[in-house]
Amino acid sequence: MKALRFGCIGCGGMGTLHVLNSKYAPGMEVVAYADAVEERARKFLADFGGEYATGDASRLFADASLDGVLIQTGERHHPALGIAAARAGKHIFMEKPIAVTVEEALELENEVRKASVKYLIGLCNRLAPAVLRAKELLPDPWITFGQCTDTVSGQACHNLDLIVHQFHDAPLVSVYATGGHYYGLDGHLPADSFIATLRFADGSQACYIQHGRAYNALMSKYSFQLFGQDKCVYLSKRFKECHLSTALAAPDFSTIFSGPDFSSPDAKSHFKDVRGPHGYMGHYDELAALCQAIRQDTDPPMTVEHGRHVLQVEKAIFESVTTGQIVDYGEFLARWGAGQPKR
Repeated sequence: MKALRFGCIGCGGMGTLHVLNSKYAPGMEVVAYADAVEERARKFLADFGGEYATGDASRLFADASLDGVLIQTGERHHPALGIAAARAGKHIFMEKPIAVTVEEALELENEVRKASVKYLIGLCNRLAPAVLRAKELLPDPWITFGQCTDTVSGQACHNLDLIVHQFHDAPLVSVYATGGHYYGLDGHLPADSFIATLRFADGSQACYIQHGRAYNALMSKYSFQLFGQDKCVYLSKRFKECHLSTALAAPDFSTIFSGPDFSSPDAKSHFKDVRGPHGYMGHYDELAALCQAIRQDTDPPMTVEHGRHVLQVEKAIFESVTTGQIVDYGEFLARWGAGQPKR
């Protein structure tokens, strides 16, 4: 199997994670590195091996030997870099979130589809083993409850993606949310904390709480509870644990991840605290999925449309926070003429 050759754009913490995990993805290799601070790219080359490092991302786009790029910068740079990659015929793995505005996300989406390249957005939790198990145990929850600490821009997209693209199969029909700025985070957004209620066409509902810096150490950074008629599935500890309960006693079934976490034998010097290689949050799995999609000429599981749609859900939440009104989600989407992705 001929190896798929990638370049990495953005040589920070997430770039480290994905380059390390790429070493375990069958038939994938990262051979080039680019960063606005060229010294960081050179450090990646020295630590992880490859062929060259540069301070100019356009060198990677012009490199005919590269099949794709890993775009690991902040979301403000994602649209321009993604469009340049698509126009250069490069397959794309892009960290979340997809963009700052829906208009930018739509422009990127159009360019990706026009170029017929494979694009995977880093909403990795959809591939986490515990999340997949939860969907098997309770495929059609009546009520979903999720909570998360930290920034909206960095975290909410993961959890909203799970709610609208994984746990609930019916289309989203309305959004209502209240919130505000309580923790001094996400100054460019209308709120850094909120409580949102999402209602779906089949009558099921989800409640999602984003609570800034307020941290429940017993639950870790985020958790989910899925409720059905006579059962509950509980996902906790960053998706290390999945528990099924049908009674008030001990859980009927539990699966607990016990593999490597926040360190790696491959990490060196200042890269000691990264998370790769591991699979309990789906980071490894998303790289393997992109390579499979390229080889089989299929769409990867988390597409450019999914990235754009999650951003629209977030914008609907903020509109409800700002106006105090329930947002009719169908009418909201009609403003852009881009609907909910096919499941």
